[in-house]
Amino acid sequence: MRPSYLLAAALMLATTANSWAQDATDGVPNIKQPDQENIQAQMRDTWETIKQFSADQKDQALAALRHAMDALDEDIDQASERIDENWQDMSQDARLKKQDALSELKEQREALQTRYQQLEASSEDNWEAAKARFGGAWESTKDAWSELTAPQPRAAD
Repeated sequence: MRPSYLLAAALMLATTANSWAQDATDGVPNIKQPDQENIQAQMRDTWETIKQFSADQKDQALAALRHAMDALDEDIDQASERIDENWQDMSQDARLKKQDALSELKEQREALQTRYQQLEASSEDNWEAAKARFGGAWESTKDAWSELTAPQPRAAD
């Protein structure tokens, strides 16, 4: 696959979650609302695409990653809002787990930003090593997303 196609694919994957997030009409569930599996798949696919970028394609890779990270930030905000909306329906244990998972996700997102800055500052000589470190942070962030979005039992009525 040509590099320009890889970039287009990465950008498409990164923007998909946001394009799905549309308001529902009255009484009709929003079937386009992104769910945790879709976001996880997008994160996996984005990284699989970015792994293929060489040092010569650094600017393209960074642009695609910045876009994906911005989309992730929006997804984190939406997840946080959903937690707030469902707070009364959650058990005390579920509330604590969601709070902990959200805190962990935010910590991983900060670590991801640090790795992005290191990737940004990398040279041709250390591009692959910096990309691998970023990939580790990306995977940790994806795992934290999975933990946050794992189903929790509802509070007893």
